[in-house]
Amino acid sequence: MGCWEGYIISIRKALRNKPGREVTCSSSCSDIFFTSSSTHIPPSLPPSLPPSLFKDELWRIQEKLECYFGSLVGSNVYITPAGSQGLPPHYDDVEVFILQLEGEKHWRLYHPTVPLAREYSVESEDRIGRPAHEFTLKPGDFLYFPRGTIHQADTPPGLAHSTHVTISTYQNNSWGDFLLDTISGLVFDTAKEDLEFRAGIPRQLLLQVDATAVATRLSAFLRTLADRLEGTKELLSADMKKDFVMNRLPPYCMGDRAELSVPGGPLPRLDSTVRLQFKDHTVLTVGPDQDQSDETQEKMVYIYHSLKNRRETHMMGNEDTESHGLRFPLSHLDALKQIWGHSAIPVKDLRLTTNEEKENLVLSLWTECLIQVL
Repeated sequence: MGCWEGYIISIRKALRNKPGREVTCSSSCSDIFFTSSSTHIPPSLPPSLPPSLFKDELWRIQEKLECYFGSLVGSNVYITPAGSQGLPPHYDDVEVFILQLEGEKHWRLYHPTVPLAREYSVESEDRIGRPAHEFTLKPGDFLYFPRGTIHQADTPPGLAHSTHVTISTYQNNSWGDFLLDTISGLVFDTAKEDLEFRAGIPRQLLLQVDATAVATRLSAFLRTLADRLEGTKELLSADMKKDFVMNRLPPYCMGDRAELSVPGGPLPRLDSTVRLQFKDHTVLTVGPDQDQSDETQEKMVYIYHSLKNRRETHMMGNEDTESHGLRFPLSHLDALKQIWGHSAIPVKDLRLTTNEEKENLVLSLWTECLIQVL
């Protein structure tokens, strides 16, 4: 496999100060010049553009994996000169998949000191002990290891440089993260109905040193929340669903992507049968109406999708990124679940009060290219 053309260099982590260095890159090999102690990075190249922007095959792979996992999937390409090691022993906060593209890479994997780690961290050689696994990857070889697996790799001396692509996922995607995302909405709903949650905290509580009494009181509140959660049909997701859809890759397609931005086929009518398109690129969530004050906020159904996302902003986390989607009254939730839960459904069978509501709902979804008329 030859060098991947059109890539832009992207330094992701601190380089180890050893003879020869490793670069995390998305550039053609001709743009990188190795010396005995450093890597020259052409200053004219802009940083941090994702490799999937320049390689359609990576776009296709990552998009399919994002659909499969329901989590963002990133990639980096590492080029390491012969006789060199880029990074010291470390572990990552992501699940790691590695495909060797060129040359050979000698790997050593160690038992985790922090299983399923939530942070990236370097580990000292004297702490990690002997490798649990040691092997050399050659072109076409594939490797997976879980979050927290301590690892280091080097390119054997006397050989050509090594090039491998790392694909990673499941960053901040644990039960703990999901709990943090949903607990605020659960507290908000409970406080509207439970007077105890709205009562003021004791005087000077924030100045107290001993937390024993407070912990007992909070435990009672948590039990109340747990009881309420048992009977809850809808969880209010604060950020995770929206962040995933806003920052993921758009559907893989060739050509001008017209099918993702311009609705096609006949308009849906009351006598139509429709089906959901791009289900894995769409999330449905319930949240408060942002147009109302906290005291009068009613719940709305929000639909976010990634059909109009751009490859060049994948996983960039830009706060100015525009979200794409629709908003409906909570009374439309059952009808939307029907569309989501069936391979195809007649419009007239949607659980809405009037035929006008049924037609308006499917027309809104069709306009966003989310449904197709059969």
